[in-house]
Amino acid sequence: MDALPALWIVFAAFFAAGSVKGIASVGLPMTALGILTFFTDPRTAFACALCPIFASNALQTWRAGNIGEAARRYWPFIVCMVIGIPLTLAATIKASDALLMGVLGVTVLVFVAINITRWAPRISDTWDRAAQIGFGSGAGLLGGLTSIWLPAIMIYLLARDTSKEEFVRATGLLLFTGSLPLFAGYIAAGFLTGPLAVLSLILIVPTWAGMALGARFRGRLSEDAFRKVLLGVFALIGVNLIRRSIL
Repeated sequence: MDALPALWIVFAAFFAAGSVKGIASVGLPMTALGILTFFTDPRTAFACALCPIFASNALQTWRAGNIGEAARRYWPFIVCMVIGIPLTLAATIKASDALLMGVLGVTVLVFVAINITRWAPRISDTWDRAAQIGFGSGAGLLGGLTSIWLPAIMIYLLARDTSKEEFVRATGLLLFTGSLPLFAGYIAAGFLTGPLAVLSLILIVPTWAGMALGARFRGRLSEDAFRKVLLGVFALIGVNLIRRSIL
């Protein structure tokens, strides 16, 4: 693993990521990793993000309520994802930084494309179980390799035409449950060492501070304008990650 950049850069990255999360309810890993991978290798950046991802999604899930009902509804997705993340992480433990940055860049661009087009195949109740197994497995592959599995969640929820309230509840639950095996896998693989674990725990503070600020400004900002700027930034991050993986 490479050395970390100056702590003020790391704290600023997670404050910015928390602000995005507070405004949009999503985007924390992509913002934090997009910034940190300019300064350090992907695995170190992922390790730093583990505690903030876990804590922020736990808070989002708790605030959304009806956790038991959501867990019963999405249990096939959760099971496939929870199995897939550690298996993929174990299989790709020696993956090169170039591969990780390339896949991460493509994942970010897929997220941007989904948000711009809002396209997803329509899934009826009849095919919901099969869709959860498929997209849950896809989330496991993405999560184990890049620590970002939101695109698979978004495509599934859009395809099911979920309401805004249900979307927030489901994304919080699926991101939270996915972070558990990722956390355990990083410890088992030796990526989350003692100093990095302490730093990741401390980074919850600027993340939650950013979330609080973002939540305050959520109603004051034009949602459309914020979305366009955010997706533009993510697109640049994704293209740059792919460029770095090739060069």
